Amino acid sequence: MEIACVKTPGAVLGAVAQDLGVPPEDVWEDELRRLEGIGAALECERAGEAFFALDGLLGLYGGEPSAVVEAARGAADLPVRIGVAPTRFSALVAARSGEIVPAAQLHDFLAPLPVATLTRRLGLGEREAGDLTETMARLGIATVGALAALSPAHVADRFGPSGLSALHIARGEEEPLLVRRPYEQLAAEIELPEGIAGGQLERALELLVDRFLSSPQRRGRTVLALRLGALLGDGGSWSAEQGLGRPTASARVLRRVLGPRLESLPAPAVSLRLRALCLGPPAGDQMELAVRGFEHRRRRLGDAVREVRAAQGAEALLKVLPVEPGSRVPERRAVLTPYRP
Repeated sequence: MEIACVKTPGAVLGAVAQDLGVPPEDVWEDELRRLEGIGAALECERAGEAFFALDGLLGLYGGEPSAVVEAARGAADLPVRIGVAPTRFSALVAARSGEIVPAAQLHDFLAPLPVATLTRRLGLGEREAGDLTETMARLGIATVGALAALSPAHVADRFGPSGLSALHIARGEEEPLLVRRPYEQLAAEIELPEGIAGGQLERALELLVDRFLSSPQRRGRTVLALRLGALLGDGGSWSAEQGLGRPTASARVLRRVLGPRLESLPAPAVSLRLRALCLGPPAGDQMELAVRGFEHRRRRLGDAVREVRAAQGAEALLKVLPVEPGSRVPERRAVLTPYRP
């Protein structure tokens, strides 16, 4: 199997995100969608770095890895470096210089690399990775080739699970790619008044959630995972991902789980953005023998609201949401938000 690594420098990603006024994760998500447009099934664990297998794409682009690389580079909107090799680690190294490494040359390509290059792929903390590298260096294991020549039993006995994982990577033994499910294009954003905080910020979150759930793109489906992001007043950005455990379309539930996230904002925010990372099935109504009284009226009202929005758009029915009732500026006392029965 041949694997391509697509990498964008973090400084470039951050600069573009700041110019656009969005979190870097959103900029990278747009880039991933462009790559998926050429047929690439992507694995992505961090912004600025993604992997995909070439096997299913070679037939579409003439059978040559270089043609697939050119297609990926042409689809990208950011400056990217692309390398091709038989494993994730080797593809990542190859991306530094844009190389295509055949399987027959894998050992010679990896052997001279410093072992410290490999330990960065183990998910270790900086101190733990440094200790592992230093111990290997004292024992004369300075390169990836020297590590690959050792037996698994000796490595496990001396370096434990981390050393054994490093050995597998050094030998080109990796698990198959974990292809991601493409993010749903469902998002909502609001701009915030200067100096908003406390209860006002909670009101802003309520408005954001209402807009998010009322978006026609949701089509009645539930939400499984979200990303709450913010553009900060100092020009930076912040984001936090939130899994929900089970699918929901309840505004109350979303506000309850997202509200504590706002406490970790590192600086005052000038805008908030909520984006779906994964959508679930449509919310189903439980069957009942009879529905009477308020519940019956609420359900009929909900049906009517959906019909109006389908015909007139998401902003057809609004309600007044108090934000800062005591403000001397009328525009800051309340805002209009999508009405949800």
